[in-house]
Parts: sequence; C-alpha cells; structure tokens
Amino acid sequence: MNFIDDARVSPFHRRLLLYANAGLFCDGYILSSIGLAIPSLTLRFHLDPLTTGWIGASTLLGILAGAVIFGPLTDRFGRRIIMMADLAVFALVSLLQAGVTDSLQLVILRFIIGIAIGADYPIAAALLSEFVPARGRGAALNSMQVTWFLGACSAYAVGNVLISQPDSWRWLLASAAVPALIGLAMRSSAPESVRWLAARGRVDEARAIALRYFGDVTVAPPARPVAAAALVRRPYSGALAFVATMWLLQVVPLFAIYTFAPSVLQSLHLGAGSPLGSLAITIAFLVGSLLATPLLDIVGRRAVCIAGFLVATLAFVALVVGPPALVVPVFVAYALGIGAAAGLELIYPCELFPTPIRATATGFAAGISRIGAFAGTFALPLALARYGVGAVMGTCAALSAVGFVVALAFAPETRGRRLDGENPA
Repeated sequence: MNFIDDARVSPFHRRLLLYANAGLFCDGYILSSIGLAIPSLTLRFHLDPLTTGWIGASTLLGILAGAVIFGPLTDRFGRRIIMMADLAVFALVSLLQAGVTDSLQLVILRFIIGIAIGADYPIAAALLSEFVPARGRGAALNSMQVTWFLGACSAYAVGNVLISQPDSWRWLLASAAVPALIGLAMRSSAPESVRWLAARGRVDEARAIALRYFGDVTVAPPARPVAAAALVRRPYSGALAFVATMWLLQVVPLFAIYTFAPSVLQSLHLGAGSPLGSLAITIAFLVGSLLATPLLDIVGRRAVCIAGFLVATLAFVALVVGPPALVVPVFVAYALGIGAAAGLELIYPCELFPTPIRATATGFAAGISRIGAFAGTFALPLALARYGVGAVMGTCAALSAVGFVVALAFAPETRGRRLDGENPA
C-alpha cells in the first residue's frame, strides 16, 4: 500500500504513537517497579533467593507465554481488540497485587501480568508499523523503546517517593494501574490496521478507515496470501532465527540486571536501599534510545545493531577487570549502547515479515528471548549469592560477544523498506 509508505506524517500518526506506546510505558513501569519492591517484600514475606528469583522471573515467563500465544491471535483477530484487553489486565492485576498475603499469590499475579505484557509487544508494534510511512518508521518504532525507558524512569521516580512508606511494595506495585487506565482510555479511539483488514479480505472496512486518515486511495488485498507456516520456511526462517537470537542476547543481561538493579548496584558498591542509582542507569538507557532515533535512519539498522553489542561486550569486560572507579561510567556506557540498539527488537520483525504473519513473528521472537530472560533473571540472585558479581558480569560479557558476532554475520539492512514487499533481506 504505497499510500501509507509514502504518506506525510500527520496529527493522526502522532496520536497513533500515544496509542501504541501506552502499553510500552506500562511495561517499563511494571518490570522496573518489582526491583524496587523486592527489599520491602523480602522483609514482609522473609524471601530466600529462590523465591526472590521466582517473583522476579515469573513476569518474564508470562511474557514468553503471552507473546507466543497472542502474536498469532493478533494476526487472526486483529490488532485493536487485543490491544484494549491487555491494558485492562495491566490495571486489574496491578491493583490485585497490593492485596496479596503470600509470595505464591504474587508469583501467580506477576505471571498473569507478564502474559498481558507479552501480548502487547506484537500488537502495538504491528499496528504502529502498519500505519507509519516508510521514511519515519524506524524513529516511530524506536519510540516504543524510548517510552519503555520512560516508564522505567517513572517507576524509579515514584519509588523514590514511596519507598519510605510502610509496606511500600503495595503502593509500588498497585501504582502501575494509573498509567494502565490512562492508556486504556487513549486506546479506545484507535483504529484497526488498514493493512491487516485488507490482508484478511475485508477491503470495504479497510477502505473506510483509509478514507478517514489518508483520503481517497486505492485499497486492495495482497497479491499472494502468506500463512503462519511460512515462518519455518525460507526466506522467513532465517530472518526469524536472526531476530530471535539478537533479541535473546540483548535482553538476557539487560533483564537479569534490571530486575534486581538495586541488588546488583549494592554488589558493585554503589549503595543500597535507594532507587536513585537505578534511576541514573535507566536515564542512560533512555538517552541511548533517544540518540538512536535519528541514527537508525542515518547510518541504518545494521550499524546500530553491531555497535550496540560491541559496546555491551566492552562494558561488561571492563566491569570484570577494571578498577572500581570505572563502574559508574562503564555501566552508563553499556546503557547507552544497548539503549540505542534495543529498538531493533521491534523494528526488525516489523520490517522483515509481511502483514499476515508480522505479529506472529514478533511474538515468537519475543517468546524465545524471554526463555533466556526468564532463566537469567531466575538465576541472578542465586548466582550473586554463590559466585559473586564478577562471574555474573563475565557471563554477560560472553553473551554480548556472541551477539556481536551474530550481528556482524547476519544483521540485515531494512532502512526505507516498504512493508508491501514480502522477502526479507
């Protein structure tokens, strides 16, 4: 649909950014707030490292299930209805967390909210990519990562206020309901994807939405339908393997550290009990994402992917062998590098796969990445207790080095690609 790829950015596209990014803001807020709540939860429920690992990792296990299940459902039933439902779950479960009476209840609720988060990745990314012009698609999709870090920053800022309150964990976890309800109100006016409607043969509905936002244009279904089974065949199987591997190697170190940022910072002798250190690192991730917004369209996707893994590798090596004085600048360098490259987790699957299987591919890649993220997050408190922070940082360095080699060998360039094309690079 050339009229979408060639369109000018309009007020509608700016509103669309709000619709899509509402979920990502909540994702960042929810996944970051648990790290702040862990010290208070430990005192309240007498948590051991194993239970702490389950609380931190249960959300990631839910993301695995949600992304894999709801990616195909989004391709089958549409973007809009599921996009509304997942934010309703965010709000409800966030409030329910405040009333838990034991750690098992919290693990179950964190798993459920993880399912909703996992659903949001393929839904929001697909809807946004299918409406945004080719010229601004990289910046638009990268804004989702920027918004994720904004949500995380907000969680740490709110946590800094609430952490001194009695049973602060209740307020921290329940507070996520506020942005979720705001986002739900915004998403109520979101349209269904024109590309998805046309791909499903619902041309009249697609034409009506296109007329409203793009004027009198020609809407036609794709020349050749693409079934979900195509993901395991060439040319899509190779693209799927790359996206899943890249995503996995980015998020395993990131989520393992992020979920327990206060504990990691304490192990690195950067203080304990205050969210300010975590907030500073999150701001660095945010700055990295903001810097990547123009770079993705100037130097391209491939260069940003390679550079992100290279910076991460060097940063983790420096944390292992460098003096304590380097801890803060090295952590900031890592955050800047991976913050810049993290947007590719959603950009690549949206640009490498056609409309009928776009959400399925995104969901599958997100699910694969969360298998590793779950394992890393679950194991982190045990690894810190048994092997120390040096071994943890060394493992992160090795994973990042593998990511650098994979990116150097396989990262494609998709800058300026039209979504109507079906063959991945």
